[in-house]
Parts: sequence; structure tokens; C-alpha cells
Amino acid sequence: MSSARSQRPGRPTRPGLSREYIVATALAVLDRDGLKGLSMRRLGAELGVDPMAIYYHVPRKSGLFDAVVEAIYQEVNLAALPTTGTWRTKVEWFMRQLRAVLRRHPHALSIVSTRPATTPALLAVLDRGLGALTADGLSAQNAIDIINCAATFTIGHVLAEIGEPVGGETAAPEEVVAALSAETHPHLLKAFTEGYEYRPDDQYELGLRAMLDGFEAQFG
Repeated sequence: MSSARSQRPGRPTRPGLSREYIVATALAVLDRDGLKGLSMRRLGAELGVDPMAIYYHVPRKSGLFDAVVEAIYQEVNLAALPTTGTWRTKVEWFMRQLRAVLRRHPHALSIVSTRPATTPALLAVLDRGLGALTADGLSAQNAIDIINCAATFTIGHVLAEIGEPVGGETAAPEEVVAALSAETHPHLLKAFTEGYEYRPDDQYELGLRAMLDGFEAQFG
């Protein structure tokens, strides 16, 4: 059983549906069936209600997507955010946690990557992060810039790692390498024959460190 489904709240009985249960069910459908499989009709069937009943709790489908983003960010356990160390320690911790959460919900990546934080709960997450970084001496503007750049990098990296390719599956890496020749792609061929390998974890850490090194050099 997936962690997302094991944390899904129980079906409410009275007074009926709840926003929390609707959003958790929508995320479960998204995880199972992908973005194309998440319609208000499908969600209503999953909930066992007329789809119109959902709109009493989530006014429109775009609002449902915002709530899904909110639910994903809320899977990051902010209670465990380090209270000691520098602002960099806190940013690194949060981004690694966010990456782990995003990897659990690959079908939600296109939603997370295109819907900004607008709900009160999402803004509360941003506010808490801003408070933690400004307490370590950063200005509010610098703290927001760091959070924005690091989160964008993290989301983009996960999207490149495990996002669903538009238009269907792509060629396997070994097929790509087999098509290279010294005449057409000498530098790529040399890199692959000398042992280059795709290492998403290492490459993510390399990029995150390089970004934060740059911010540290600028802001201290």
C-alpha cells in the first residue's frame, strides 16, 4: 500500500463530504490513473456522489488542482525542520524532503510545476520558511529568491527524472548510445564510452550545492 493511500483520511459520514477527503481522493486517483484520469465525473464516481456535490467544497476544477498542490506540500513534515544550523541547512533539508514527496506523486508534477502558491495553507508553508530564513539574517527578498530558485530547481529536476514524457515513451538510453558514432557525435560518444552514467541523486545534490554556494557567496 502506498504512503499516500495509507495516509488517506476515512470517508466522512456526517455532515457528508469534506474538502480534506475530496482532495485526498483526488490525489489517490491522480497517483493511480494519471492526470488524464482525473475528471470531476471520475472523482464523483470514486467518492460515490454526484460530481456536482464536489463543487460545494471545491468551487472549480482549478481549485481542486490548487488543493492537490497544497496536499503535496503538506506531506513535508515541517515539524521536523531543523531549528539549529544556518539558513542553508534549512533550505537543504526542505528541498530534499520536497524532492522525496514529489517523487511519490509523479503524475502530479505538471500540476505542481504550473500552479503557484495561492491557497492559505500553501502561503502558510511559505511564511514559515520565510520566517526561518530571515531569523538567520537573510533579508525577506533574498530569502524569497532563494526559496523560489531552489524549489523551481527541485521541481524541474524531478520532472526531468520521472515526469511522464509528452506523446509517450522515449527511446531507451542504450538505443540512444547505439546510434552515436565518432563521425556524428564524437564528444557524446567519448563521454559515454569513458563511463558517464546518469546519477539523478548525485546530480541533484551537485546542482543544489552549486546553487546554494552561489547564494552563500552573495548573501553570507
